[in-house]
Amino acid sequence: MKKIIIISIVAVLIIPVILQSKVVYLNEEEYKKLKKKERLHYWENLENELADNQMRKADALANSEKYSTRIDELRKELNRVDNEYDVVHKGILDYLGVTQGDFASIQERINYFNNEVTNWNNLSDKELWKAKKSVRELVAEYNEYRQSKYAKVPDFRAEFSDLDNKIANLESTLEAAKPKYYEDTYTIVRGDWLSKISGYSFIYDDYKKWPIIFRANRDIIKDPNLIYPNQIIKIPRGLPNAWKVYKGECLWRIASYPEVYGNAVQWPLIYRANKDQIKDPDLIYPNQIFEIPRD
Repeated sequence: MKKIIIISIVAVLIIPVILQSKVVYLNEEEYKKLKKKERLHYWENLENELADNQMRKADALANSEKYSTRIDELRKELNRVDNEYDVVHKGILDYLGVTQGDFASIQERINYFNNEVTNWNNLSDKELWKAKKSVRELVAEYNEYRQSKYAKVPDFRAEFSDLDNKIANLESTLEAAKPKYYEDTYTIVRGDWLSKISGYSFIYDDYKKWPIIFRANRDIIKDPNLIYPNQIIKIPRGLPNAWKVYKGECLWRIASYPEVYGNAVQWPLIYRANKDQIKDPDLIYPNQIFEIPRD
């Protein structure tokens, strides 16, 4: 009984090797150790694999002829498509009025915009916002070039698409870098007055907000009814965190300004935040600079 079990175990170990679809080749010493029946199985497997390989070789040869024919057909098709592409491509360039000689300058402009965007992206938010005018000029320059005939050349479509994304991301980064309070500038032109400027859509779109502009420019505008062409004035954006006191102001008046709290009764907030400067809330002086607490 034990002999039967041992023989069965040996068979279990050997037969899978012999029955595998891919023969495990034995060296001379391994082959000599096989019993007669095992050798027959081994040779049977070898013959089966040889037959299988011969069949695969025959199939490969047959397919090779078929694929060679197909490859020739595809090459002819590729040549035809290339010729059609060349005709269409030349037609597009002729329509745009662009030549192959212009390609170098187009690539140069693409490289220029890529380098500029990379330089701006390497700045901190504070540095980027400080350079916002230059950044916006670059965006405007790119948008103008993007509408030119050179940007419509199909050979550069992928590069311009990539630049479109980079420029959009730069604009988003600039917007995110915007502080809660900052000041734009505006150059006065003939025919302007403060309420008119305030009413411009790119300023406040509200003519009633002209006092905000006046208060931000009291160092150069002494009379709100007298402004002059070419004066460069500040346009406050957001709510300031500091306030410079001018003659005639008091805490409740400062608190009443819409750019401060828009509510005179909140003057104690300013007083409590500036007790180191204000000994008596009824006595404040020109040129003092107060902190304006914000939530």
